[in-house]
Amino acid sequence: MADTIDLGLALDTIVDLLGAEFNSFKTVAAEDESRTKLAVPAIIVQLSELEPDPDKDPHTGQLPCLVRVEARIVMGHRTPKVRREVIKAAGAVAAFVHSNRLGVPWGAATILAVEPDEFAPQADQFDIWRIEWAHSADIGPSYFVDEGATPGQILTSWAPAIGPDHEADYVPVTEEG
Repeated sequence: MADTIDLGLALDTIVDLLGAEFNSFKTVAAEDESRTKLAVPAIIVQLSELEPDPDKDPHTGQLPCLVRVEARIVMGHRTPKVRREVIKAAGAVAAFVHSNRLGVPWGAATILAVEPDEFAPQADQFDIWRIEWAHSADIGPSYFVDEGATPGQILTSWAPAIGPDHEADYVPVTEEG
């Protein structure tokens, strides 16, 4: 059975990995974390969309989707050569994320965009670039329960000699037929 993906834990895991990889940033946080000030340079991460993907239904009762993630690189205008530095950082984050599962049991990341972004009216004192990527995932619990032993041999019998009372009547299926 595939691991169930906890989206809140997935976001925390992404933030932790980016924080460890880009430890020169003063802030690496999820967008929903409360703060009154933003210490820059910063990486702000959010899960932005669950895009249903009905063509990839795993037939397990789970929702097949693309989990879209965004990270914003935020640098203050007082940073020397800020435009050069913000795009360098955005490129570095995109390269790190590219084809990475980021510690979550979902598909490898596909980069969708690396571009300038102004996400808030008060952002005029910052230079901001956005990196967007997606992971293929099956969300929710599976119908299937992975308990017990996996069969190592296939046995067959003919009715009416079937069922637990007729275990001795079963014969192994072989490659010859």
